Amino acid sequence: MPASIECLPASIRLTLAMRLDNTIEITFMNTIFRLDEVTVLDVVGDDAQTILHNLTTNDVKALQQGCGCETFITEVRGRTIGHVEAYRTADGFRLIGAPGQAETIANQTEKYTITEDVQPQDRSGDFTAFVIHPQASSSLRDETDWTQCNAIAFDTQWLGTSTLVVLTETPGAVEQVCVSCGEPVADQQAFHMARVQAGFPWYGIDFSEKNLPQEVNRIEQTISFTKGCYLGQETVARLDALGQVQKQLVRWQTEGSMPAPGSEVSSANKVVGRLTSLCPTAENQAIAIGIARRSHFDPGSAASGEGFEAVVR
Repeated sequence: MPASIECLPASIRLTLAMRLDNTIEITFMNTIFRLDEVTVLDVVGDDAQTILHNLTTNDVKALQQGCGCETFITEVRGRTIGHVEAYRTADGFRLIGAPGQAETIANQTEKYTITEDVQPQDRSGDFTAFVIHPQASSSLRDETDWTQCNAIAFDTQWLGTSTLVVLTETPGAVEQVCVSCGEPVADQQAFHMARVQAGFPWYGIDFSEKNLPQEVNRIEQTISFTKGCYLGQETVARLDALGQVQKQLVRWQTEGSMPAPGSEVSSANKVVGRLTSLCPTAENQAIAIGIARRSHFDPGSAASGEGFEAVVR
């Protein structure tokens, strides 16, 4: 067993399978992941829809109560100061995403609120999140009444279509339900490996306020080009009209020594990318999310790092 696999936490369950090209791939079998830190921000008030619409790239106005969409929060230059799932609630919206975003989004909301009735409420410290993989048992996904353990479930795409994020103030009760369904709970490290396999980028790890929405490479999931005006829309629309960005997130496959997060990859003596999140496979292989220059957007584009080779998937 490769050292990169032997050092993984005991909570991570996996299988190894031989591909047709004779390389070995890990499949992580964990289906429940506990995240003790996530952003949970409620934006409430009679004018919450109007204000949030003016700050987001997706069409939050179109959401019915109980439904959600993935969206960026942008500033005046079009930079991404937040990346969340926005859900319509009875009194406004609930925003859920990677940790550490609540203060910035709340400040942006207050900055562009003049006389409107809107209050951002940071609930991040109140909740633990359990992320339930689409392949989790149907008895857990479809038959559990989460309200019985003081929890509420939201649909996301964090680990693929129909991933559930269950927020609770009583994590012990939710964990007990999961275990009783035969689904052991894994930790944050296992979650990040699972999301890398799913190709889902994480704000603060894979991209930040330095990036434009199109550079994250989730245009269909996050941007509405028909919703009307919002902060930063001019930049986003201009990029759409030009049809190109100079860098964007892609999925990489590496072979050789295990790269560290932040490792650069080069081609023809020029840096063409940087790996930001990695998931080890076997036989000195890994898959990764990372930035690529325009020359390396296409699958099959090759580069190399210190002790490893990398190919865009």
